Amino acid sequence: MPLSITTAVDSLVELVNSKKRISLEDAAKELGLPENIINEWSVFLEEENVLEIEYQFTTPFLIAKAKKELNEKEDYSRDIEILIRELEVMLAHLNKIGIKHDIQLKNINDVKNFLSKKTSFDDNFVYAQKFVLEYEIKDALNKIKKSRQFSKKDYDGLNEKFELIEKRKLIFDRNLAKLK
Repeated sequence: MPLSITTAVDSLVELVNSKKRISLEDAAKELGLPENIINEWSVFLEEENVLEIEYQFTTPFLIAKAKKELNEKEDYSRDIEILIRELEVMLAHLNKIGIKHDIQLKNINDVKNFLSKKTSFDDNFVYAQKFVLEYEIKDALNKIKKSRQFSKKDYDGLNEKFELIEKRKLIFDRNLAKLK
């Protein structure tokens, strides 16, 4: 099942596409965001040829562009950029978490050795989970950044890996909460 991640910018594009034409002020009100943010996004989206900005007197209007046919590479590149952002946010969050531990982990084999001897849940166990999550996220980011051309099969594989990372992150968060 493909992952569907939407951002506030996606919401703006959807709003403009559904209304076909909307003032910047009305778009800000409907999305509950400041006009200056909507304006910045609109300028970027106009540069990217996603929408148009038209001025009537001093009022800016956002106009939907006719949908163009996207080739498979363009379509996946947008999805890949979203995956990159989500992985980077997860990694930044993990980097902020400090866990007291008394084990040294340098690689995944160290984690496997540690877990094969582990019989109880403690700080070291949660630290090992964090280590694996960080490793998997960095590995996924490296693979994505090395190759910017993705087939459907490549994208599906990345999507599956992302979903697995998300599930592991949820388990980690639950275990972290148990420590507190």
